[in-house]
Formats: sequence, structure tokens, C-alpha cells
Amino acid sequence: MSLGDILARLRQKGGGNSHVTSAQRIREAIISILQKQRLFGEVLLQLPRENDLQLPAMMGLRWEDNRLVLVINPEKLANVRNDELQSLLEHEALHLIWMHPLRYASYPHQNLVQIATDVAINQYLTEPPQGTVTLSQLEKVLRQKLMPKLDSQDYLNILEQLPAKQQEKLHQPGLKLNGSKQKGNATADEVKKADTHNGWQESKTSQQISNQIVRLANIKRILNNSWRQTPQRDRGLLPGNVKSQLQKVQKTKIVDWRQVLRHQFGVIVRGQVNSHARFNRRQPLRMDLPGKVTRLDPAVDIFVDNSGSVTDQELVQTLTTLEKMLKKTKLTANVYSFDARVTAKQKLHDGKKIDFRRTGGGGTSFQCIFDYLHLHHLTKRNRIIIIITDGWGEERINNYHYQNVYWLMMTKANQLSVKEPPGRVLEMRG
Repeated sequence: MSLGDILARLRQKGGGNSHVTSAQRIREAIISILQKQRLFGEVLLQLPRENDLQLPAMMGLRWEDNRLVLVINPEKLANVRNDELQSLLEHEALHLIWMHPLRYASYPHQNLVQIATDVAINQYLTEPPQGTVTLSQLEKVLRQKLMPKLDSQDYLNILEQLPAKQQEKLHQPGLKLNGSKQKGNATADEVKKADTHNGWQESKTSQQISNQIVRLANIKRILNNSWRQTPQRDRGLLPGNVKSQLQKVQKTKIVDWRQVLRHQFGVIVRGQVNSHARFNRRQPLRMDLPGKVTRLDPAVDIFVDNSGSVTDQELVQTLTTLEKMLKKTKLTANVYSFDARVTAKQKLHDGKKIDFRRTGGGGTSFQCIFDYLHLHHLTKRNRIIIIITDGWGEERINNYHYQNVYWLMMTKANQLSVKEPPGRVLEMRG
């Protein structure tokens, strides 16, 4: 469908009433966005919309039956200028493009999530919506320069490492992030009234882990359709990081992870070291020459992401499969849980029934894995590191030269957030 056809249909839906409703204003705003930034408009076209007079902000994204809905408070939109409305809609589209409602659905520090995600996406808008946080505002409060165009997880890591008093300063009643005081006794919620992230959060009764796969599929469907509907000339107008994010949705070649790891376990077993406790086979009479012995030290470490989009049953089945591989090669492994830090450890070896349980449940940091290996002085030689994850974390890590790493993805291989990851990225499903 051409852009002209889309615009005509949107205008037709507006009806003939002289009174301009919020729904009509939304349609007109999307028409303007389609003409200016086609992809954002295509994303907004596919989002279901509904009104909610109880919404504490002008609009926000909310999970309903594992699909995202754009929720609008018509009363709060009444006094918003058209250009501000367009900016706010583009803001919501960018949240969806970076999958923020999915990535941070169960994150414990939602107040910091709001700041980090707003700072990340507002850098791609000419005029960010009033009441949302910008990079320059955050820099003024922290009194330090921050790298531009980072992922939201990178900004979140910075905020989480702040002292408690400085974190509290970000949310003091009546204090804007640009440092100026509000008149009266305005609360922080009233200051941030343009956009709400409340709809991202998981309720205590929901089945977040089992729903994650369905929600991911629904978001990817929207993004794939939007990308296909965007002409090549309009794609060229997209910022590089936005284009890169959308291209991650493309299909990747699936490799059988079991076959790859089975081979690697065999390589460890075949690895031999010199030992004077064994005769040299070629020159058995030369007692000064060492022989070769097989090195069977436990050298497999498995790290399991607590925030992953896989059920406990599927996770146990995966670990059981790994246990069978290890049994054949007479190797043992350490199994760790991790989120923002390594939280638990148990042995996986022949004769012991696997009883893996998630612990923690906060945001994901891959850096904590390599920090743990480095701090515990675990050797790099003859060691396999397996990371079972959904891939959402930071973009840059220091791997301390650990290279024999296998990223076992619960999602698609191209969903791994780490740029130029050490080792090899494999898909668990396929």
C-alpha cells in the first residue's frame, strides 16, 4: 500500500464531526509522522490504541494479553500542541523499536529504568517530549559528561552505580532533572506526566517467563512489517543505530548447538599435558623425557541468565542435555545463576540429579560473568564458558581474554546486545 493510500484511509477514519477528538488528533499526528519519518509512522499504525482516563500520564505502552497497546488519556492530551503530540508518539515508537517494555518488564529499579530508557531514545528526536528525561538534563544533575548514543542498559548501569544519595536526588519531589524547582508541591509523577512506563511492569500473578516468547514474537511481527512497509529511500533517512537495531530482527543461520558443544567437550578431553609420571612413548628409555597424560580437570562453567525468556522446565531439559554430554566425556561443570551479579553455584556431574532454581531476577549484566572468572583466577586454558541467555544486556564488555565462550541464546542469535562478543553465538531453539 502506498503512502498516499494510507494517508487517505487515516483521514477517512476521522469522520465528519467538527469537534476534534483525541483520536482524530492522534490520526493527524501519525499522518505527519508518516510523511516525515515513515518507519516510526508504520510502527504506530500497527499499535492498537485505547483510551484510559485513569492513566497518570498523556500516554504510554501497556501489555494486554501479551501484546503491546498504546494507551491514551484524552483529558491530558487536550492542551498539548500538535508538534508536542508528534514528538510524544515518536518517543513511544522508539521505546518499542528498542523493545524496552519487554527488556525491563521485571526490572527491580523501574524509576531508574524510566530515566535510562528516556535518555537513550530522546537522542534520536529533534525535540524530546516535555516531561521526559534528556541526556543534557541528566548530565547537569550528575555534573559529569556521559557518552552519547549508548544503549539504555549502559545508562542504567551508570545510574545503578551511583551512591544512594545521588540516586535519591534524581527523584526528589519538586525537583526537575534540569535542576530547577517546580512551583508548589508538585510530585515527581506530576513532573513526568507526558509518558508513563507503568504498563511495562509485570503483575505478581502473571507468568512472565512463559509469556516472554509470545511477547517477543508480537513485537518482532510489528517491527518486521514496519520495515517491509518502509521504502528503501526512507530507510536511508534513519539514524544508523536505529537501522542497526531493526536489522537485528533479520533471520540468522541456525547451527546445532549440541553438536558444537559435544565436539568442544571432546577437545578438552583430548587435550594432553606433559608428565614425568608417564613414560615417553617414543623414547621409553629416556627417563628425563616426560610422557603425555590426559587433562581431565573440571573446566566447564555454565552461566544461566535469571531474566531469560524460557521456562524452568525447558532450562532443566537443556542442563540435563549438557549433563549427558559431560557424562560421556567424564567432565564435570559448575552451574551459576546470574543477573547483575553471579548469585548461585552448584556442581553438575554424573550421579547427581539436577535441581536448578533461579535466584535474583534483576537486570542482566554480562560483565559480572567475566569479572567473576577474573577475580577467582580461573584459568583460560582448557576451559569452556557457556552463557545461557536471552541476549539483553550491555553492548560492551571486558572479557579479560577469555575467548572459549559459547553464548547459548534463548532467542535469535542476532538478539545478543554485546557488540563483537568473544567466542561463538548459538541458538538454543531451532
